[in-house]
Amino acid sequence: MKAADQAILQLLGPPKPLELTPGNIARNTGLSRGYTSSRLSVLVDNGLVEVDEQEGSHPFYNLSDQGRAYLEGKLSLEDLGQNSEI
Repeated sequence: MKAADQAILQLLGPPKPLELTPGNIARNTGLSRGYTSSRLSVLVDNGLVEVDEQEGSHPFYNLSDQGRAYLEGKLSLEDLGQNSEI
């Protein structure tokens, strides 16, 4: 897990779960917009983040149940069958 992934998960997670666009996430984590988008894709592929893509709108990302369990220490990356990119 990259430091950027951890920062994204923590931003989206408790205490108040958020739904944010990649631009909002980048701005609040200090990561570039492009890098944030690439890491979000990896997190979605691994089931830690969900995406809500509505036609004509920016996608919104939020923490999945698995992502929440990971942050709470109830789930490891090995439990997810982790992708080599994470």
